[in-house]
Order: sequence, then C-alpha cells, then structure tokens
Amino acid sequence: MSIATRIKRHTRLSMMSGTYQERQTPPFMIVFINSICNLTCEHCFYWRNLNQRNDLTYEEFKKLSLELGQFENLNLSGGEPFIRGDFAEVCALFIENNGVKQIYVPTNGYFTEKTEKQLRQVLKSKTLQLFACEISLDGMPEYHNRFRGNPKSFSKAMETYAMLTELQKEDPRLRIHANTVAMSENMNEIWQLTEHLHDNYPAIEHHNLAVIRGDRKNASLQGPALQQYKELYKHVKEVWRDRDKGRFGSSVEPMLQWAKVKTIESESQYIPCTAGTLTGVVYANGDVSICETHRPLGNLRKKSFFEIWDSEEAKALRAQIRAKQCYCTNEVFLWPSIVFQPVQLTRAMIKSRF
Repeated sequence: MSIATRIKRHTRLSMMSGTYQERQTPPFMIVFINSICNLTCEHCFYWRNLNQRNDLTYEEFKKLSLELGQFENLNLSGGEPFIRGDFAEVCALFIENNGVKQIYVPTNGYFTEKTEKQLRQVLKSKTLQLFACEISLDGMPEYHNRFRGNPKSFSKAMETYAMLTELQKEDPRLRIHANTVAMSENMNEIWQLTEHLHDNYPAIEHHNLAVIRGDRKNASLQGPALQQYKELYKHVKEVWRDRDKGRFGSSVEPMLQWAKVKTIESESQYIPCTAGTLTGVVYANGDVSICETHRPLGNLRKKSFFEIWDSEEAKALRAQIRAKQCYCTNEVFLWPSIVFQPVQLTRAMIKSRF
C-alpha cells in the first residue's frame, strides 16, 4: 500500500470514527466462522457457545456478505476456524463481495493438513494483501498441553508452523504470528516461551500478548499483576526487536499495550471506544453485536444485519459506550480506537512509555 493510499485510508476511517451513519458497514469486522473446537482451553471466553452445531451455513454467510458494503479488515474467529470445511469459500465471499484486503485468524494449529488446504485456496485471490495466522500458545509444551487438555497440542501447533513456513516461501502475503493470553499463573511460562519462539522459529514475526478477559471457562483464572505484566511486555519487546523493524503494526504495539495497562489501572474506558462504528461482531450462530463485551442485539436468521445494526437498541448501546459506561482490554477494539481517533493517537504516541 502506497503512502498516499495509507493517508487517504487513515483520513477516511478517522472521519468515520466520530460519526455513526445508518447502513454504514464497519471497516473492521469480527466474524466467528464456526463454533466447533477440539480443545478445552481453560481461558476460553466463548466456551458456553462451543460445539453447538448451529453455525451459519455458506448460504447464510453469502447473504450477509451481499448485504454488507466494502470493508478491508476481517478477523475470523471460532471455535477452531480451520475445522470448517468451506473456510476458503467463506473467505472468498468477503474478499470478492466486500473488498477485504487483510484477514487475521487465531488458530490452535492442530490441523495442519486442513489448514494448508484452506490457505492455498484463499491465497489464490490476487486482491488479498495479507493473511495472518496467529498461533495460540499458552506457555512451554508441558504447560500448554495441560492447559488445553491435549498432550499433542504444542507439537501439532509446531507442525503447522513448519507447514506455514514453507507456504510463506511461496507467498509472502502469509504472515505467522504467535498469540498468548497473559494470566497470573503463566507469566513465567510466557517469559520462557517468548525466548523459545524467537530463537527456534524464525518465521514467526511477532509475539502478541493479550490479557485474559471475559467469561473464562476456569473462573479461578485471574489477570496478571500489572507491574509483572509491564516487565513481561518490556522483555517481549526487547526479544523481538529485530523482527519488529518494519513490521506492519509495530509502531502501534507500544500504544496498544499502554492503553491496556491504563484501562486496567483506571478500571474505566481510558481510550474512547469506537465499537459499533468502526467494529462489528457476527457470531457463529448468526447473533450480531456491537462488540464482544455486550450482549447480542439480534440474529441474522430473524432479521437482516442492518435491521439489527441500525436498531434503536443498537443506537442506545452506542450511546452507553460513548458515555464510557463500559470498558475492556480487547485488542481488536482498542486498535482502531487508538489509531483512527487523531487526539487519542497523539495522546498514545506521547504517553506510551512503560
């Protein structure tokens, strides 16, 4: 993407962030492509909805895609997304009908062959600019396997990494990231893990830290002590410094981590949230929501997307969010809230020093 195109895009999204308009498609969509998962992760916030066997069909996703306008950034979640047999076909809908340019997919990495098959199909699209596979890892192998309830989960993830490495040689649009949820109990694990990943898996370009959130399966799991989290992030940042140079998004990462810490410290919406304007959520069963924190506002099997999105209930919820009656540390919502609000971007650039 040229500098001129980036500036034009940034200006357009910054203008959108301050105003809600009816029938305006959010530029960042989070779509739960399925609810099926083979693991039993203790920190899962979606665990009550897993394996329900009522996921949207291809035809229902097609109907959604044809209703939505253009948007560039698609986060596909699950379940384990690559279990879905028509994963590539659903991606193609959003690429062809909605102009999606970037796709981000968190994965447990268990299904190497299925993942390769789907990715090869998706990457046939010439207009897609980036596909990021974000391998979820909770700690070193023994801890990770125990936490996810499967003795092969770490080794399977690394088999998928090896496949992704070879596929990336064929198509550099494919990016490989690692993602770890930080909790009080796995801080030492992450300290070791980030060094292990950097030193042994050279195709991973980024290790992202998320803070545990939501209705986790194991209710006893707690977030990390903030000072310990700050020290861990500094360590991760230093370890990955050589690969972060020039990486798309690397300049925003310190701001994102700063915003998360300030949100937790203040127990408030420290960065004004753009959920419901720049971001929208569609769950695997067709439920539509402004964000992952708030309840669904309707279902695609009963109403169209914009009937739900532009409803009085949705407008009332946007007003609550603007009034800062809620807060969270979800990166998918914090990112656009920082980057596409000029005042907040300037504020974060100045203050994001741990």
